[in-house]
Amino acid sequence: MRKRLTHNLGLKILAVVFSVALWFVVNNISDPMESKTYSNIQVEILNADLISDAGKVYEVLENTDKITVKVTGKSSVIDLLEKEDIRAVADMADLSFMNTVTIKISSARYNQQLEFDSSIENLKLSIEDLKKIQMVINTSTSGQPADGYIVGTVTPSQNIVRISGPESVIDRIDHVDAIAEVRDTYTSDINTSVELKLKDENNDVIQSSAVEMNITNIDVAVSILATKEIPLKFAVSGTPADGYVATGTVISDPATIKIAGKKGLIDGISELSIADASLNLSNCEEDLVSIINVSRHLPNGIQMADKGFSGDVSVTVDVEPTVTKTYHIPAKNFGISNSPEGFNVTIQEFMDGSETYTIALVGLAEDVNQLNARSIIGVVDMDVIKQKYGLTDWQRGIYVTDIIFDLPEGVSLKEKCRMTLIVTEQVTEEEAGEVNELEEVEE
Repeated sequence: MRKRLTHNLGLKILAVVFSVALWFVVNNISDPMESKTYSNIQVEILNADLISDAGKVYEVLENTDKITVKVTGKSSVIDLLEKEDIRAVADMADLSFMNTVTIKISSARYNQQLEFDSSIENLKLSIEDLKKIQMVINTSTSGQPADGYIVGTVTPSQNIVRISGPESVIDRIDHVDAIAEVRDTYTSDINTSVELKLKDENNDVIQSSAVEMNITNIDVAVSILATKEIPLKFAVSGTPADGYVATGTVISDPATIKIAGKKGLIDGISELSIADASLNLSNCEEDLVSIINVSRHLPNGIQMADKGFSGDVSVTVDVEPTVTKTYHIPAKNFGISNSPEGFNVTIQEFMDGSETYTIALVGLAEDVNQLNARSIIGVVDMDVIKQKYGLTDWQRGIYVTDIIFDLPEGVSLKEKCRMTLIVTEQVTEEEAGEVNELEEVEE
């Protein structure tokens, strides 16, 4: 038996070696080694509380927490491997004096059968003192609503945010913005969620993974208001000094304003009438100029559409000196209205043969000078006389009354003009003689 086992021993050993080698060759041919690359593997950080417990905060530098891993192994294993199996870990307990941590790669499956090669070997960190602040949130809008509308009020659900992070980053924060987007189709109020943006003094956005906020979004309510351009009207009070008159011309700069409000309110407004105490002409001898803030006279629920306009309007009330001119009105220009039935009415002032009646008119030169005596009409209203004297029925007598003249606006009598009327019953010629005797007695 020994002879049989040791016979050709060298050949037998050689055969065994050859068989093993052949097995390896066949195995490698059927299940060869290969590599596969996985990108964007997130590095998991362990024991981060070691930093926070020391009152500090860290920030990953140069995106070293995102790595690419090359995995090498048998084809049969690689084919079964998925990205989720790859784990990259940096333990803060291994933090070096250079603020780096070695990244360790492993696989959830077949770990012993794989080799790993990482694009980044160390996690690079910036470690600083932790700083905490509170800041007011600035709410605003971007864009414009539909034509004929403007943005009204912008109301946030809250206006304070708490921020913490590396001292160097926190010190750069100048303000916090919440900007609601307004689109050119909006014609009614909107409510929207808005992301908070940290800004530096140059209004550039500050981004840092190490910064934390107690809120990252707020709700913002934006009112959308209709607009309308309306004229300004001013009420003037008081009387200018003697010899002066208000021409009626009131000029404002601007003459119109654009207002904003809910459409239902806007549609009901055609002008803005303003009665301001500063527009008092008492004793004025020249134009009255006043600055009036019209925004104080806006109805409730209405505001200025132009937020850059203060509301101050310059108002000028025209005051000019008057002239007095005498006119001789022809007798035929005087008439009797509401003449009593059964009575004759005679104007005494024309009984002596006078053909004119003299009046003095006061007004602006351009108004007074354009009048013609022949076009001025005087009227005596008998109903006014009856009421003045408390008469129930007309009876003969002599009555004195004011004359009503048809004068253009801005022209008036310098003083009242009166006429004496003789009222007699319609009588025969014999009775007329008695009237003449009565007239002589009265004179």
